[in-house]
Amino acid sequence: MTSSPTPGARSVVVAGGAGAVGTMLADLWRGDGDTVHVLDARGGDDIRSPGPEAAALLGEADVVVLAVPEDVALAAVKAVSTLLRPTALLLETLSVKSRFSSAVAELAGDDVDGSGPIVGINPMFAPSLGLSSRTVAVVVHRDGPGADRLRDDLARWGARVEMTTADRHDHVCAAVQALTHAAILAFGYALADLGVDADEAAALATPPFTTMSALLARITGGTPEVYRDVQASNPCAPAAREALARAVSRVSDASAGDTEDFATLLTEAGESLGSHADDYARLCAQMFEGLSR
Repeated sequence: MTSSPTPGARSVVVAGGAGAVGTMLADLWRGDGDTVHVLDARGGDDIRSPGPEAAALLGEADVVVLAVPEDVALAAVKAVSTLLRPTALLLETLSVKSRFSSAVAELAGDDVDGSGPIVGINPMFAPSLGLSSRTVAVVVHRDGPGADRLRDDLARWGARVEMTTADRHDHVCAAVQALTHAAILAFGYALADLGVDADEAAALATPPFTTMSALLARITGGTPEVYRDVQASNPCAPAAREALARAVSRVSDASAGDTEDFATLLTEAGESLGSHADDYARLCAQMFEGLSR
């Protein structure tokens, strides 16, 4: 849910505004009464080399959003930065932050004009679910008043803002995204490898199996490019998958051991939840109760 628009209409340019994240942000700013201009490659706009009309829009903008793939954003950041006013906010929506953060650091070394704020966000949800009560990770590459106003916008739109750094973002997202998706896909692949009939499995499904199957259906029914990007783009993702492989081996070893060894496995695995273990246990109970109904 959003509250009243903030005072002072802004000019917002969204590069990649035909995509899911770009469309969500464009709609939110329009709802605030701001003027939103969309630049999209499918319409012939190349943010890496803006033409005269695009350059004019960028030069007048209060906010410029790079809702584009990482290679495009990295190629565009220098050219776009030279066109922006010193107070304009440059916002990226990448799922990986560390390489873009390095590119921003290089701008100062290249004596690129402009010292405005540069911020990265990562909506930790599918945009189709809506922003309200959802988590948005925020990385401030370069601070300024525009960064503060963005945080205010996100909070007013109902998001739960979580501040982090570029390196920490990529490390944690390798766990909450790459590791999670890899485990779900591995579950589906192993299920197929076992040759269990889907109807028989559904008939005898336990609540955990039903939950995993639902997650598998969501991922395998999604856009391949999106889920491949989660695995391929994050520099920390390979370590996450290697940890998953080691964990499966540890389960096998503990299963071949005695009860005490398996109890140790459960304790070690549960320690990863920290102080959130009881909250997750209650959530799981609520989910499973809902499944029974």
